[in-house]
Amino acid sequence: MSSIKINNKYLPCDTKELLPQVIPDQQFKEYNFAMIYNLPQIDDRDRKIRIRINEEIERFRWDEKFINSIGKRFACSIEKIKDCGFSIESFISQVSWRMVIGLGASHPQETSMTLHHIYGIPYIPGSAVKGVTRHWFILKEFDALDLENFEQISCFEKILEEANLDNKDENERDDKFLEEEFKEKFKVGDTVPDNKLYNFLKMQQGTIGLYQNIFGTQNKIGKVIFFDAYPAGRINLKMDVMTPHYPQYYSKENPPSDWQSPNPVKFLTVEKTSFNFYLSSKDVELLNQSKSYLEEALKKCGIGAKTAIGYGYFH
Repeated sequence: MSSIKINNKYLPCDTKELLPQVIPDQQFKEYNFAMIYNLPQIDDRDRKIRIRINEEIERFRWDEKFINSIGKRFACSIEKIKDCGFSIESFISQVSWRMVIGLGASHPQETSMTLHHIYGIPYIPGSAVKGVTRHWFILKEFDALDLENFEQISCFEKILEEANLDNKDENERDDKFLEEEFKEKFKVGDTVPDNKLYNFLKMQQGTIGLYQNIFGTQNKIGKVIFFDAYPAGRINLKMDVMTPHYPQYYSKENPPSDWQSPNPVKFLTVEKTSFNFYLSSKDVELLNQSKSYLEEALKKCGIGAKTAIGYGYFH
């Protein structure tokens, strides 16, 4: 039988009364996981207080009926917006290995995970879903331009975000700019856009319009809604560890050196868990294109923290 020990004598008295010292597996479903996750283990041996994550929480298992009921309720809510003229696209995708959303958020142990504020389950906020889709769109379309200098991507992003192509007065539209005017408006810091980006603005207004219609800009509302992604079926938790080898360097106290002691930090991840993704729009063609970009983004870019070393990729 698995169980989770609550070993923290510094808890408030009323919290101690509510929580037992040990939560057996058959009682997991009676507790909000977020509450247990935010109770770190405190070790005060040698009169030094050490805060660490409760490693036993990876044993926590939700009642699958509870997870399924959340999914059904959410799907039902989304279906209702069809009455307002929206179309819906959805798909289920599984994390290839491990994923952690919100690793840098506040937590007593300095590593965190995004948990739903009501259900207490790991989920992917719609803002993160939209963000990774936007990121992939920019990378993919920039790569298609075959520019040698990657610093130009900041200018490319600015063109997508700020290009004015909707002005009724054609002479006021940005694609009518002379090259010098173009360079002045779309430079970023010391990076000046080159002639390939000038040709892009002149010749590929469709790509710019697609970006602005999907994601919106400061002056224009996007036409696609990216919803939160909830787990579909069982949620698998897995403890992981990262080991900063130069803690005094990262805290800006000393340069990196071999005499510094590594500082292992354990953190919680979601492993090989499926998520249900939903998108909505009144423009069916735009919706299908957005879905395609999102599916590619999850496979090519990953989502969440530590994607550079393989976390957050889907298949």
